[in-house]
Amino acid sequence: MLYTLKKVSKIISTPQEEITILDKVDFTVREGETLAVLGASGSGKSTFLHILAGLDNPSDGEILFCGKNIHALPEKEKNFIRNRQMGFVFQFHHLLPEFTTLENVAMQAVISGMPRKEAMAEAMELLAKVGLADRAKHLVTTLSGGEKQRAAIARAVLLSPKVLLADEPTGNLDPKTGEQIMQLLTDLNKEKNMTLVMVTHNMEIANQMQRVAELKSGAFHEQKMA
Repeated sequence: MLYTLKKVSKIISTPQEEITILDKVDFTVREGETLAVLGASGSGKSTFLHILAGLDNPSDGEILFCGKNIHALPEKEKNFIRNRQMGFVFQFHHLLPEFTTLENVAMQAVISGMPRKEAMAEAMELLAKVGLADRAKHLVTTLSGGEKQRAAIARAVLLSPKVLLADEPTGNLDPKTGEQIMQLLTDLNKEKNMTLVMVTHNMEIANQMQRVAELKSGAFHEQKMA
C-alpha cells in the first residue's frame, strides 16, 4: 500500500461550530492506481489532499505513506518526501511569472540538488512530451491556460514522484483542454506507474479513474472500485 489511513479524523473548530471533515476514516491507496475523490463544495476534499501530503495535520489517527507515519516524521524528512516522492497539481498552476517555461519546470529539481544542466535537459524532455517544446524559452505569462497547466504537470512529475496529488486540475479549463490534460495524467500513470489521487467535482472525469470515492459527512463511500 502507498497510503494507509487508520482511524483518521479531522475536525475544524469555528466560533459557531465544530465541522467534521473526516470521522475515524480507514482508507487505503495502492501503488500505481488512480483514485478520484468526489464531494460537495465544503465537504473537505482539498483538506483530505493536504493531509495526504503532510501539509495539514489530522486531529486524530495515523496516515502511513510507504509504511511511515508521515505526520510523526521530523519536518526535514517530511520536506524531503514531499520534494522527491510527491507531486502536486492544483487548479491554479502557481508558476512563477518572471521565469521561462523551462526554468519553471526545472526549478524544483535544481532546488533539490540536481545539477542545473541535467535538470534543464530533463525538463526539456518532459516539455516535449507534454507538447510544449516550442514554448520552453517563453515566459509563462505568454502561455494559454491549458499550456500553463501542462507546464505545471511537467514540473510536478520531473522527479518521478510515487504519487501525484491533483486538486481540480481541469477546473479552470475548457472541455477540450481538460480532456487533453486528463489524457496526459493517465498516460503518466501508465508510463511511470505513478499513483494518481485527484479531487474533482466532474463525474465524467472521475469515471476515467480506476476508483471513485465520495467524501460525505466525514466518511468515504466507494462508488467504483478497481
